[in-house]
Amino acid sequence: MKKMIIAGVTLASLGMVTSSGASASDEVLELKRRLDLLEAQLTPPSQPEAKKSSITKGLTFGGLVEVEANYQDPSDSKATSDLTLATFELGLEATLNPWLTAYGVLLYEQGENDDNILVEQAYLRMKSESSPLFAEVGRLTQSFGSFESDMISDPMTLELGESKLHASVKTGYEADGLTGSLSVFKGDVQKTDEDSINSLVAALSWQKEVDDFRYGVGASWTNNMADTDGLQDGFADSKTMDFVGGWSANAMTGYGPFVLRGEYLGACESFADGENSGRQPAAWSVEAGYALKVPLNIAVRYEGADDFGTNDSRYGATLGWEVTEDAGLSFEYQRAENKTETADTDTFTMQLAMEF
Repeated sequence: MKKMIIAGVTLASLGMVTSSGASASDEVLELKRRLDLLEAQLTPPSQPEAKKSSITKGLTFGGLVEVEANYQDPSDSKATSDLTLATFELGLEATLNPWLTAYGVLLYEQGENDDNILVEQAYLRMKSESSPLFAEVGRLTQSFGSFESDMISDPMTLELGESKLHASVKTGYEADGLTGSLSVFKGDVQKTDEDSINSLVAALSWQKEVDDFRYGVGASWTNNMADTDGLQDGFADSKTMDFVGGWSANAMTGYGPFVLRGEYLGACESFADGENSGRQPAAWSVEAGYALKVPLNIAVRYEGADDFGTNDSRYGATLGWEVTEDAGLSFEYQRAENKTETADTDTFTMQLAMEF
């Protein structure tokens, strides 16, 4: 009888989640509520925690909500302002046993992806505690570039080099601060007359910490730079005559509350076709941060780009206040400057964010 009750709750949960009348955000909330209900059915108050059913054992949720208000003042037109739900992210981790874990991330960004919730990541990770080797299979964000930042706005290296939403097979090594990986996937941008799994990303990084001093370096390479999120729209029908490789290098150092990091990312050679024909896109970023004794953080960044359809250079600063644990209020000023006809722009942003 108990199995019938569990099956009924499960089927009801699936029916509620997949109902066409529910909005995407309602589906996520309803899924969490129904999983909680299922767990309650499986674990009566008198039953010890260790005897939970394997359906919900090792299942954890986490999330992020970011609300932003911004004011933009271009040099050649009137100022504009906006208020947006910048990010709603819901993450799921399910551990089946000590060496197999499933991960999932749902992402909503107002104005992006036709204003729908996106399955940003969904993959299985296989790694034993006794071995430094690991494998990941599923939809992954590629390890091309680092993009670490303490500011509200994304660095220009991310705008150029981030590569998401690819089903991939990734293998690697991680131990004692050293991480190396190789992933293979089918890129959206393909060679003419080809349609195959032919894109690669290799990455290597090393980090070390000695007392209050910490440092790290990293590098990555891809054989298909055209397939990054910042460049792939520039190829008609997602076709290119030949792949152009890309590479990145990053470094960081820190002591106590201070951190300094830098990154360079760019194509190995000029493109022969597409909107970037004859160009060799590249971007770089340098950022410094300091955590004050009071719950305040300061970060400043200077960055630039070549042959890339964004600003020639940007600089700015962010002041963050930790309102309470896992919640913060940040203020950012950024100045974008251009040598071309594109207008210089001042942008002021306020962000309220909470992790859960």
